Amino acid sequence: AQMMSALYELSKPTIARVQGPAFGVGVGIVAACDIAVGTYDALFALTEVRFGILPAVVSPYVLAAIGERNCRRYMLTAERFSAAEAYRMGLLHEIVPGEEQLDDAIGEIIDNLLKNGPHAQAECKTLIRLIAGQPIDDSTIGETIRCIGRARSSAEGHEGMQAFLEKRRPNWLTPGSST
Repeated sequence: AQMMSALYELSKPTIARVQGPAFGVGVGIVAACDIAVGTYDALFALTEVRFGILPAVVSPYVLAAIGERNCRRYMLTAERFSAAEAYRMGLLHEIVPGEEQLDDAIGEIIDNLLKNGPHAQAECKTLIRLIAGQPIDDSTIGETIRCIGRARSSAEGHEGMQAFLEKRRPNWLTPGSST
């Protein structure tokens, strides 16, 4: 449970690279990652009930990824499901034919991640966890205003906006840098 929580709450973006079977906790790990890409032949199953136990530790992450209705089917039956079904349900963001395409797809995602402010990404992950499932009310709106205010007033926010206005690439600050 602590490992799943740590993976889910990690400040850095996480990517699940799925090739072959992902059963039980493997499905939970995929669900706990921010982004998931798999090959067409990837196979999934929540098999715990076959052993007389529950997928309890992975349930919050799987439920958030595929929804209650799909959890009812796949947690209760322990049946296997394909990469296409995992994609349809939202467990996978993308499916590709094979290992080479998987490497290419992951490489493209990493390239896109590296273009962005690392502190903004960490704060974005926190924001998503904070407002997911919340009603759009005054409290939620207030929290989003506070979040954007902190981001805009940060060194990274200033650099990002300045780079945009000057039509140049941002020079992201690394942790511990003095400028």
